[in-house]
Amino acid sequence: MTAELVMAISAGITAFAVLVAAIVKIYKIAKNIGEVLGLDDRGRTISDRLDRVEHQLWENGGSSLADRVNNIEKHVVKVSTEIEFIKDLTMGLHTAQTSSAPFPVADPQDLVVQPLKKPIRRKRTAS
Repeated sequence: MTAELVMAISAGITAFAVLVAAIVKIYKIAKNIGEVLGLDDRGRTISDRLDRVEHQLWENGGSSLADRVNNIEKHVVKVSTEIEFIKDLTMGLHTAQTSSAPFPVADPQDLVVQPLKKPIRRKRTAS
């Protein structure tokens, strides 16, 4: 009976030690997760930091990265349109100066230069 009692006590102590070790491991893991998800050097949580990132990803009226990219795209389209117009105008001047005029012209600058592309005229609809 003494051997059985010793075995029961040692089994109980072993179970208690395993339980305590498991609790200590769980506490250490929870503490590490808390440090990772907790506050950074500036006192911000992971949620605060993700909110800042999310704020930059979608349009919100001018202060996000998406708004700035759209603004740059509009400026690029505007500048490329202006460059295309200047190119067409320059090519029209070059064509007018290099082609022979159907009538005698004293000064090549007296020629009326027509743009290469005619502007599109649309009729306004009554609203």
